[in-house]
Amino acid sequence: MARPRSDVYKRFKDKIKVAENGCHEWQSTIKRDGYGQFHHDGKAQKAHKVAYELYKGEVQKGIVVMHTCDNKICVNPDHLRLGTTKDNVADMDAKKRRGTVSNLTYADVAEIKQMLANRYSQQLIANKFGVYQTTISRIKLGKTKLFKE
Repeated sequence: MARPRSDVYKRFKDKIKVAENGCHEWQSTIKRDGYGQFHHDGKAQKAHKVAYELYKGEVQKGIVVMHTCDNKICVNPDHLRLGTTKDNVADMDAKKRRGTVSNLTYADVAEIKQMLANRYSQQLIANKFGVYQTTISRIKLGKTKLFKE
C-alpha cells in the first residue's frame, strides 16, 4: 500500500543531513551519476528535483534543476534554481566543470591510482580531490589523459 502524500515531506526530510556550508546533503540512495534518488509519486526521481518541487513548485518539461552550490547531493531548495540544459552547460563551462582537461595534476593521478590499488572507494577518493566520482572512474579505466603539469 502506498504511503499517503502528506508523509512525503517527513520521508524526504528524514534523509537529509545539514552541512556547515548550508547544503542539505542527501543521505539515502546515491545513483552512479552522483545524484540522490528519492521514490515519489510511484517512481524513482532525482532528489534535488523533488526538493525543488516540494518546496518551490513544479518544474516544467524541458527545464532542469541546477545546483548553485555545485554539490550533486545537495537538496537545499535555496541552493537550487531552474534553467534550460543550455543554461546548465554554460554554468558548467563558467565554473570549469565540463570538458576533457582536469584540475588534477599528474602527481594527483599517481596518488589516485595508488588509492584505487589499495581499494579505496571511488567516491571517497573523489571527495578527497574535489572531483566527481566519474572522474575517478575515468582515471581507473584509462579514459582521462589531460592533466595539469
